[in-house]
Amino acid sequence: MSKVAAADPQAVVIKIGDIPIRVVTDDRHFLRVVQDRYMGFLSCETHAGIDLKLDLTAPGRISSEEDIRVARDSARWSAERGDFRLDWDSETGRGQVRQSANPYSLDGALRILHTLLLARRKGFLLHAASAMRNGRAFLFFGRSGAGKTTISRLAPADATLLTDEISYVRRDAETYLAYGTPFTGELAKLGENVSAPIAAVYHLVQAPENRLALMTPADGVRALLESVLFFAEDEQLVKLVFQSVCDLVGRVPVYRLEFVPNKSVWDLIA
Repeated sequence: MSKVAAADPQAVVIKIGDIPIRVVTDDRHFLRVVQDRYMGFLSCETHAGIDLKLDLTAPGRISSEEDIRVARDSARWSAERGDFRLDWDSETGRGQVRQSANPYSLDGALRILHTLLLARRKGFLLHAASAMRNGRAFLFFGRSGAGKTTISRLAPADATLLTDEISYVRRDAETYLAYGTPFTGELAKLGENVSAPIAAVYHLVQAPENRLALMTPADGVRALLESVLFFAEDEQLVKLVFQSVCDLVGRVPVYRLEFVPNKSVWDLIA
């Protein structure tokens, strides 16, 4: 599988979290679909360290796996779900995705790949909404139905939505940054392709009144780990992700945010 130049009409570079990934397909129609899907996250860079060749198949199940399965054999990674299969070599940076012509299957493959890349870059993906305000990022996580989409909808006009579904967290020197992502939830709205230092993290709990309480580091780590997206049963990478979560909690306050679903909750958010 050869590297393809960014100017190749069969390729597009998708840059999420400052990591460019070149996606190659000989299907011009699907390439336009991908360009539309990731608008705002496309890059004209001439080099990307990671190449993915799309092998488009007829609609239907690609794999018998109902849930995501991620495995490694030396430097070769594989990930599969019913609608896609990803094979990627971490040494060469080259890989292949077998899927039907559905951009949301590519979403799944990209999320898996970014979890592997982030683990070695002191970062992780978090099932959380995030927004930027006054140059600082705020993350909101919790169980399904806790209110991630709700708090995104309630954000004031001067807040920039980074995501309502999957937050992208990565360390930069002594600071943890949150990046916008194209991974959407109920709002079906792409986040803005910007980043900011994380000022605070909030564990969402819907309640009869608004109340904010600082969590202990141990409680903060335990709560966050429940929302980290990581599927590889790889001891080394699991340890790296765990350490990154602990490191984040040691640098950024984690609060339990009980809230009523109205705009007043944002008065508690610094």
